[in-house]
Amino acid sequence: MKRNIIRTTIVGSIAGAGLLLGAGLASADTAEPTLADGTYTLDIAAPVSLGLPSTVGSVPATVEDGKLLVNGVAVPATLDAIDKDGDGAADGAIVIVNGSTWGQLR
Repeated sequence: MKRNIIRTTIVGSIAGAGLLLGAGLASADTAEPTLADGTYTLDIAAPVSLGLPSTVGSVPATVEDGKLLVNGVAVPATLDAIDKDGDGAADGAIVIVNGSTWGQLR
């Protein structure tokens, strides 16, 4: 009986360690890329396309400490980093202002 309890405890410990390791690997694979500070091009999206191109203009922009700056003025936007090539590094970001997509950094 004592041998059975020890075996059950060891198997339970190994299974628990496997679950924790699996959860850690799963969370590592789904980590969001972060946008690096630097200079980008902000493509401004049209509010309604109506068959026209979706980008109405492009301006230089800077990201500093996770904040979007256009011509030195901070824009109150959320930057949702995107990874287009799947290498885990952000290639740009979707710019969201007041819950609406406003443009894209590239």
